[in-house]
Amino acid sequence: MRGGALERHRRDWEQLAEVDPLWAILAAPDARGGRWKLDEFFATGEAEIAEVLEVASGFGYPERYEQALDFGCGGGRLTNALARRFGEVIGIDISQEMITLARRLGSSENCRFELSTHPDLRQFPSASFDFVYSGLVLQHLPRRQLVQAYLGEFLRVLRPGGLVVFQALSHLPVARRLQPRRRAYALLHRAGLGHPFLLSRLKLTPVRLTAISEREVRSTIAAHGGIVVHQEEHPEAAEGIRSARYYVSV
Repeated sequence: MRGGALERHRRDWEQLAEVDPLWAILAAPDARGGRWKLDEFFATGEAEIAEVLEVASGFGYPERYEQALDFGCGGGRLTNALARRFGEVIGIDISQEMITLARRLGSSENCRFELSTHPDLRQFPSASFDFVYSGLVLQHLPRRQLVQAYLGEFLRVLRPGGLVVFQALSHLPVARRLQPRRRAYALLHRAGLGHPFLLSRLKLTPVRLTAISEREVRSTIAAHGGIVVHQEEHPEAAEGIRSARYYVSV
């Protein structure tokens, strides 16, 4: 992927993190405008990780609970929940503002947060994690090819007996593919309107949505030596959008 697309993606999330970071991470309609309560925000992460690991345990994964990676950690909503279950957890994010927020809000000594600066996971050696998790992140990447590249990286850094769990959009209706709110945001920002006004007052967004079909996901996983052990519909999908959660091992 060209560096320009990744840099624009980074810039979009820096802007969101500056204006309304918790809502950008988890866009509950009644929480927009800084109305997330921290305890409720982190409780959603606790519930999500508990649910996912309960499902995973039914398949015997992961075999060990030593190291975990939270890809696209945002403010640490899921990282802190993972830290209650794993010996060490690393959260990475493309936004420095999000990393700063996660470090400020984080309360677990066994988790740390790192900035992601490349379109891969080169900062981590192969076979270094027992569990890799990514929720509501891959759907925002600027290219389908980048989603595929990260899927390969998830499997590269996974230990034998470990598990990758990720969510991805599998279908976008035509109206969502056109993404009029994102296009209006870009146009009005170029015309001189500020990010807080566009985000908070006009309720526009710079965030894109990217879908990747189940066939592409499964072929990518297979190409990197992975096996899909379980798949389920993801409950966060909006009307007309299909989203899946995949459980993958090597």
